[in-house]
Amino acid sequence: MKTALWEVQTAFYSALTAHQPLMDKVVGVYDTAPESPEYPYVTIGEPTVSPFDNKVTNGENIVWVLHCWSQYNGKKEAMEILNLMNEAFTEQPLQIGGGFFVQDFKRDSGNALRVITDVDGQTRHGILRVRLYVTQ
Repeated sequence: MKTALWEVQTAFYSALTAHQPLMDKVVGVYDTAPESPEYPYVTIGEPTVSPFDNKVTNGENIVWVLHCWSQYNGKKEAMEILNLMNEAFTEQPLQIGGGFFVQDFKRDSGNALRVITDVDGQTRHGILRVRLYVTQ
C-alpha cells in the first residue's frame, strides 16, 4: 500500500492558494519557509500517520500541522489567518488524487488552533492541526 501524504499535501496547497481572501492576506503558502521571508505567510508542516484499516479497506489516519507566521504586534493577524485557513478547507470538500478518498476531514481535537509567540519574542506563530481519514 502506498501513502497518501504527497496527494494530501498537494490538496492542502491547492485549497489554500485557491482561497482568495487568504491569498489577499499572506504573501505565500510554502512547503518550507524561504530563507528571508516576508510576513505574513503560511507553511504546510508536519504529518503524522497511523493505520486506518478494516476488513475491506486499507487507509491512513493522518494528523497534519499547518502553520502561519506573522510579525504583527499582537495575535490578531495570526488569528485572522487561521480563520482564513479554516475557511479554505470548509468551502468545499478536500479532493485528493492518486486513487485516494477522504473519508473524514476535521480539525484535530486538543490544541487544534493556537497562537504562540516565537522564540524571537516578535513573531506570532499560528498553529492549525487537522485530521483526515483517507482510504484507497
